[in-house]
Amino acid sequence: MAWSIRSAADGGRLNSSTNDTGGTRLVRAMQALQVKLNARIKELRKNLPTKLLFFLVGFYCATAFATVIGQTGDWDILSAALTVAVVEGIGALMYRSSLPLVDNIRNLITMCNYWKAGLSLGLFLDSYKY
Repeated sequence: MAWSIRSAADGGRLNSSTNDTGGTRLVRAMQALQVKLNARIKELRKNLPTKLLFFLVGFYCATAFATVIGQTGDWDILSAALTVAVVEGIGALMYRSSLPLVDNIRNLITMCNYWKAGLSLGLFLDSYKY
């Protein structure tokens, strides 16, 4: 959203636009914010069941991961390193768009990002069980 600062020091009107909708600048700014917010909500609602599924699968994977690996204390450091590598790898793919291969599978990477969020939250909450 671009804000322009106008001055009435030269005797001109502050609002000199020809396509005035009849509202004040505050009302127009709030309407523009509402339009952008509605567009963002529509974007988030797209594929919502799939996003929730991947998030819950990640949460389940975190619980299973912590339970199975926690049985023996030998693999704790190796499993933590593997988890960090997977989480950082998905994050790097998600937020780097310069690779042409990444653009072709953007939807899959987004779903993996929801899985990653579920995994991270599940491991965080699982740490308070013991």
